[in-house]
Amino acid sequence: MKKQEIRAMVETGIFVGIAVVLDLIFGAIYSFPYGGSIGVAMLPIFIIASRRGLKYGLIAGILYGLIQTMIKVYFLNFLQYFLDYIVAFAALGLGALIPNSLSKLSRFIWLIVLGSALRWIAASLAGVAYWAEYIPDEMAWVDQIFHTNIIGTFSENAVIFFGAFIYNSLYMIPSLILCIIIGIIIHKRGILQYQIAPISQ
Repeated sequence: MKKQEIRAMVETGIFVGIAVVLDLIFGAIYSFPYGGSIGVAMLPIFIIASRRGLKYGLIAGILYGLIQTMIKVYFLNFLQYFLDYIVAFAALGLGALIPNSLSKLSRFIWLIVLGSALRWIAASLAGVAYWAEYIPDEMAWVDQIFHTNIIGTFSENAVIFFGAFIYNSLYMIPSLILCIIIGIIIHKRGILQYQIAPISQ
């Protein structure tokens, strides 16, 4: 095994570990009643995707999802588990499809946006497919917190479909913003490129 591959594997493991710790910290501060929390746990996965490319970005996302399963063990069946934990978190690594994110700040921001958007879509589709019975309760909670009337405005089917996207956006959008802010600082200070062996993107 080449030294660069060993370095990439070790680096991936370290950053996945950081992501797990960050998720635990921010989740302990506040978690939404139906799952999800605002934080920067996605950022280490984005960093790996930028530094090491698509392969290790996907590996990091999948490992992160698997560890999440061990910590928060609750799923209905294999397909729900696969969509909620494997696809949704692997989607973070797909941000690596944005080229030159390591050298260009704007590209790194787009990497974060793409990975976050794909995770949001995957998690929301899992909600529609497998957690539909809970979505009206989620929207009732949203109505109560934000003084809206989603339940009374839309049909039952519309509430179920759009409700999953609305609920997941409540923690995904703030998390995206936090990741962008801290990501900009890290990128501008050159931390993202620190002691990295040259790789092709």
